[in-house]
Amino acid sequence: MVLSKEPPEAVDAKKTAKKDAARDPIPANKAKKTELKEMRGGYAAQARAVSAREQVPKQGAVAAVKSPDPIGALQKAFRDMDLPEKLAPTNVESVDYDPKTGDLSITLKSGFSKRFDEENTITFEKNVSGNLTRGAFSGISGIRRGSASIVSISRKGPGVVAIRGKLGPFSKTLEFRDEQLPNLP
Repeated sequence: MVLSKEPPEAVDAKKTAKKDAARDPIPANKAKKTELKEMRGGYAAQARAVSAREQVPKQGAVAAVKSPDPIGALQKAFRDMDLPEKLAPTNVESVDYDPKTGDLSITLKSGFSKRFDEENTITFEKNVSGNLTRGAFSGISGIRRGSASIVSISRKGPGVVAIRGKLGPFSKTLEFRDEQLPNLP
């Protein structure tokens, strides 16, 4: 085993650094203040930096479709999946739809309620999401009928749509003909 000696230049540099530190030490409080100034903005600046990184899509991730015409995109998605276009609200702010997985997220300009018939008023929250597949919009969150959650909208048969709501362990299905469906705001 061979041990080598430190080069003379490195030894001289260490000695010089020790002498400089002994001559002009930095007080502990001053060092902390310097560190805080270097952070420039603390948590808020760090949060902005993280947010900017989150906006960059990860490699290999499938990007959801964001359309410049969210109403048209939503109506087309419903039409392509054999659901009535009338079920697509028209006060849509944005739509995120991934045709590969069927994940659909709708952001409305504001929530609203719409009377479907004399007994049933459906309430749409500002954010509605679920899974859009051929003939069904299921796993819905953000749509309610009274205190019941609407969990799925599906094609029951030609010209007939079934809306299934769930309240605790109980569920109820309402059926509407396509022409009975109201136009949504």
